[in-house]
Amino acid sequence: MGGIGVVDIGSNGIRFGLVSELTRHLPVIYEERAPISLFEAQNSTQSDVRTDIPESVIIDVENSLKRFKFIAQQYNINHDNVHVVATEATRTAPNSKQFIDRIKKATGWEVELLCEMVEAKISGMGIVATFYGVEGLVMDMGGGSVELNYVTHQPYEKEQTIQMSNHPINLPYGAAALTKLLKCNNTPEKRDVLFKSIVQELKEGFKKLNAPETIKADDGGFTVYMSGGGLRSLGYLSMSESDHKSNYPIPIINGYGTSAEELVKATKRITPNHNVDVVEPPEEKDKPLFPDGNPFRISNRRAKLLPACAFLLEAIMEVIKVRHIYFCEGGVRQGYCFNKLPRSEWSVDPLESFIKHHPLQPNHLKESHHKKLLKDIKKAIPSIAYEILDSDLPSGNSKKPKRLERLLPNLINLAFWNMPFAKEARPISAFQLSLAGGALANAPGLTHIDRAIIAWCLMYRYNEDGSGDKSGGVKGDISTMAPGIFDGVKKLIPGGKDGRKICEIVGTLIGFAILCYPVEDDKSSMDDNLVIFESSENITQQDYNIEGKKPKKYEIKLTLAESLSCNKSDIYLVNNPIVKGASEKLDKNYKLGKHEKDITEIVMKVESKPGR
Repeated sequence: MGGIGVVDIGSNGIRFGLVSELTRHLPVIYEERAPISLFEAQNSTQSDVRTDIPESVIIDVENSLKRFKFIAQQYNINHDNVHVVATEATRTAPNSKQFIDRIKKATGWEVELLCEMVEAKISGMGIVATFYGVEGLVMDMGGGSVELNYVTHQPYEKEQTIQMSNHPINLPYGAAALTKLLKCNNTPEKRDVLFKSIVQELKEGFKKLNAPETIKADDGGFTVYMSGGGLRSLGYLSMSESDHKSNYPIPIINGYGTSAEELVKATKRITPNHNVDVVEPPEEKDKPLFPDGNPFRISNRRAKLLPACAFLLEAIMEVIKVRHIYFCEGGVRQGYCFNKLPRSEWSVDPLESFIKHHPLQPNHLKESHHKKLLKDIKKAIPSIAYEILDSDLPSGNSKKPKRLERLLPNLINLAFWNMPFAKEARPISAFQLSLAGGALANAPGLTHIDRAIIAWCLMYRYNEDGSGDKSGGVKGDISTMAPGIFDGVKKLIPGGKDGRKICEIVGTLIGFAILCYPVEDDKSSMDDNLVIFESSENITQQDYNIEGKKPKKYEIKLTLAESLSCNKSDIYLVNNPIVKGASEKLDKNYKLGKHEKDITEIVMKVESKPGR
């Protein structure tokens, strides 16, 4: 499958992107945005009647698209493989036909005008494209309108379907449109009427949406995936203003998540007052939103639209019980590309697809080698690890695999990426791999929790290359080199100290398994029954704690084969001082829990047995 280009003519801007091939991770090779607001061009007066798109704006659009066309040609993207799609602002323009004809004449490109239903579908697919499994409500806020739908996509299921409502909510309250309305309704009394009107429309629309019970958590709350420039700006604001996030470690909007409560707290200050019982001081109207400068990634123009976005968010919260919110990069461009993928690609993990196509993925790591490593490492990971790293997730009907279950195969691949580095550089470069400056910065399918878990596991994968335990080990090294980022990532890992200890165990096991089995013989297939190490988990119940529960003791015993044989040639991968020295350091007792009576123990022991 070759590369394609997509031009999205939206209400607030025109986005252009090139994808090198139609594979699950949709590898972007070029993208940019022309700051042309068709909504503002048609709504330059106080009147509610839309005017024609002005000639000057049409010329700007023509010139921008000619630029896009030239760039696509230099990237060897065929003219017929560039798709131009237009949404609400073009659809409702009085001179829509003339506008589309001018684009055709200037570029030779046909414009595909999306109806409301198709636009909602493509927007939902854009969110699916940038996540691994979506089960919740999706919300896209453009300049002129806002869409709300539900989406379920389970890539881990055999039947690949994407379920959405046939009656998505589409309301004329985009960021620019609502900003204009709030200017007209410039008193608390008028804003209260507007707020109640929006709430009523949302209530009526939500009934028709008919969201399935299966996407709710046990407490009845929804997860909401938000896209569109206005809503993403709320995400950047949340990164900047919420609690411990003054030095937020992962400035990547896709996959950033926060509780609804935290987001409301962050946006409360900028939400236009609609409480008729609160007197609004005159000086509040002229007070700048951000006197000390705009937050990260929020332009002056976007800052002017933020109050309207916060106003809509408050109305949403009035109607829907929102538990958690994820922010998404995916929109019409990504959704259009995803819709063109073969159905077989829908089931692929986008992170796995990204990794396997990346130039850092080593050619010598064969599928059989990876399978062997995965098999032995999985056997050695204590069963409690999966629950601890999912401890922040709500209980409900989700069929998603456990976080660690999904990340582990990818972690094994990533564990090879930093091996060519100097030893002293391996731990910190591996730690940063999934963060904003690392090779996975643009990898789809990762929440920020996933990124933090990957960083912590890969840090300990290179435990042997860090300082000694008395000096703090790799943890001490990295916390000294990048203290702000280190502390921020540390706070993101579910389960607190317990979660970080689980990541330490997983990373150390991965590093040790690769040390025992660094390469696979190309000339012959290794014995299917061959083991790097045998492992057994012995779980014993401890005495009852004060809550009547029985803490457990997990004893993980790794038994090493001292020599591995292959076609008459003994390969002493294990019976050597390198592995023996590392195995001695692997013996460790981990204690999980805050109180003595609640302590769960994980005891790692390594022993050897004679080779075959």
